[in-house]
Amino acid sequence: MKRFLAICAGALALSVSSIAVADKPTTMRFSNFAGPTSFLTKGIFEPLVKDIEKDSDGLLKIQLFSGGTLVKPEDAFDAVRRGVVDMAWSLTGYNPGRFIAAGVTEVPLQAQNVREGSEAVWALYENGLIDGFEDVYVFGLSSSAVALLHSGKKANSLDDFKGERVRAAGPLASASIEALGLTPIGLPASQVAENLSKRVLAGSVNDWVSSQTWQIADFVNYHIDVPLGAATAYVIINKKKYDNLPEAAKAALAQHSGKSFVGRWSTNLEAENQRVKAEVLKDEKHVVITPSPEELARYTNTVQNVVNEWIAATPKGQEIWDVYTDTIDKVRAE
Repeated sequence: MKRFLAICAGALALSVSSIAVADKPTTMRFSNFAGPTSFLTKGIFEPLVKDIEKDSDGLLKIQLFSGGTLVKPEDAFDAVRRGVVDMAWSLTGYNPGRFIAAGVTEVPLQAQNVREGSEAVWALYENGLIDGFEDVYVFGLSSSAVALLHSGKKANSLDDFKGERVRAAGPLASASIEALGLTPIGLPASQVAENLSKRVLAGSVNDWVSSQTWQIADFVNYHIDVPLGAATAYVIINKKKYDNLPEAAKAALAQHSGKSFVGRWSTNLEAENQRVKAEVLKDEKHVVITPSPEELARYTNTVQNVVNEWIAATPKGQEIWDVYTDTIDKVRAE
């Protein structure tokens, strides 16, 4: 009898121990290269982490490491794939040639706001047209805010920058800028203000948020309001880490990923983009140049040659372009 009770007690202890282990939260390290006080950190990623943790019923804890303290943005994908970090976000443009389909967001005169670009990128993923993400769990794909040309040079249109050196990021963006008659220069955003101040650059292609974040707005006062493309952002999780999560933790991630993430990202980032624009334009020295419909049509036709070459050189290029542009049209019509 004593032996039976001892066996029962041992089994009970083992059961309780198993439950305790099962109830212990899994910790994930999330690499965020945005600064700790930046809008992306405070306005998007910190609230996102809190919501996921809350909905995981205590089974998931996400440690957000901001300011690139874990890995650089260009190393984020491989760091997640190899398990150096569990989760990260970055931009596909930091790894040229690796994410071909995702580069479509760089084409000017297509998406006019964050939602249009983000919905279109996610539609590409849902249709199996986004390459390069096979080895990770894709939490979300989205678009940055749409860029325009900022310059300290007095101008009346984009045509006034023929031959001028302007900062542009990404191969499709650079090819498009070049087709429009400008000279694209690839520089990290952190180096743009200095080069504008020294007049090495005549202008820079950035969205409003980054123009303020990197002090670009301090050296420009003319803003050519032509939608000059965007960047594709991703949030990914190490596949092995994800596969080993409890189902409740996976459900919490699913609740805030995909279309839900697109909605969160689009709404908040576009609002911030417009807030910064309004703040910059309070200073009367800043002037927005709005092109005519005829000018926009001409720019679109000029850039189309670059698009055609990209479609021809890209596997499923026409399908990618059609899904991307059709989704933009659909979102715009809603």
